Amino acid sequence: MQTFCGLTTDGMLDYLAAIYELGQELDRVTTSVLSERMNVSPAATSSMLKRLEESSFVDRSAADGIRLTEQGRLAALQLLRRHRLLEVFLVQVMGYTWDQVEIEAHRLEHAISASFVERMDSLCNYPTHCPHGDPIPRKDGTLPDEHLVSLLELKPGNQGILRRVATNDAQILRYLSHLHLIPGHTVKLVEMAPFNGPVTLGITNQESHTQTTQILGSELAEKLFVYSHQV
Repeated sequence: MQTFCGLTTDGMLDYLAAIYELGQELDRVTTSVLSERMNVSPAATSSMLKRLEESSFVDRSAADGIRLTEQGRLAALQLLRRHRLLEVFLVQVMGYTWDQVEIEAHRLEHAISASFVERMDSLCNYPTHCPHGDPIPRKDGTLPDEHLVSLLELKPGNQGILRRVATNDAQILRYLSHLHLIPGHTVKLVEMAPFNGPVTLGITNQESHTQTTQILGSELAEKLFVYSHQV
């Protein structure tokens, strides 16, 4: 993967990573949505977008919104690789829990060298996903190919392996841990109440083979992604 550290500031890379992640969630990334994600004013976001456009990292249009160029995409993936490998390292080696790693990884991601990144990768046995289930970009900028669906896309009686939790909110992650809703466990959709009501889940711990039943709000269930051959 091409190195962009000499061409960009830390702030520019943070914006590129945010645009990439928003692009995975939304059909169209706007200045207002990006400024909300970055927790800055729309004016500050517009100023940064102008710099990124001048550096050929993004394209902007009224119809398509903000889109990364190929150069911008590779730079974003480079930072995401660092961040997600750091999260794995912090959990596997440093003993952090998955609700603690987001802030620590963000503090460290701009400070470590490329050789440090590769040492972490080797030490953690070349992980493909971070503790929350987000894919870790490879050195060449490619990503693991895995078709996931939201838990709400399952039909009652269907099940799948929980692979990804689409949030870094520490309180939510602690709550999901309490419910045993962590990547790797089997989740069965038992019942779904109408009108965006709660869902009833059967959860199988793959290590202890114990089973529990939990009720979860649909808004939170929508953030859980599973691999299922039944969809």
